[in-house]
Amino acid sequence: MNKVIILVGSPRSKGNTARIVERVDEILQKRDIESEIVKLNKLDIRPCRNCGACEEDGQCVQKDDMRELWEKVESSDGLVLASPTYYSGVTAQMKIFIDRTGRAKVIWDYKRNLPSGSRFSEGKRAMVIGVCGQPGERWLKCSIMQMKSLLSDLQIPLYSIIKGDGADVGGGLFKGRPEVMIDIDEATEGFVEGDEEITLSYKENWNLGRDSPQESGES
Repeated sequence: MNKVIILVGSPRSKGNTARIVERVDEILQKRDIESEIVKLNKLDIRPCRNCGACEEDGQCVQKDDMRELWEKVESSDGLVLASPTYYSGVTAQMKIFIDRTGRAKVIWDYKRNLPSGSRFSEGKRAMVIGVCGQPGERWLKCSIMQMKSLLSDLQIPLYSIIKGDGADVGGGLFKGRPEVMIDIDEATEGFVEGDEEITLSYKENWNLGRDSPQESGES
């Protein structure tokens, strides 16, 4: 892996998601892997209009920063999608990227019977980073699934997931929780060198309304 692009959906420049991304970037730099952090909130990316114009050539008619961003994503060897959880889903910034990419790239390829993965270099791989304020990984399921779904449609193999839950509890995501940094380091190593691909399945146990009997202690 020579070049990685990290797309950050958080509008906060110094939040928990940003801190995780900074650690990931640090590890990549130490391995002499070129990485670029792109904060979606800083770009001019407009919502999909669903006008269908992209079906003609796979390009959006909107003149914003999305075309340059697509070029960066397509030319990289690794893609990292990072987003905090807002109302059980990714942020608006990340959702716009997902919608625009899905419409102009995935659907365009699908209608021409072209494999989405053909637009990427061989060996391209991905990592997903999800953060939520409440404790428990179940609060991350929807946001992580949204990012996984895009990777599945783009046919980019997923090799690692970082789950940062409980960011609003106690001292936060990092204070007094050394295991968080360990998890980040191990997940990043898995992203770079892992040989076990994570299945991009839609068949997840959503269970968002309440804890399962096993989690709550019920029989």
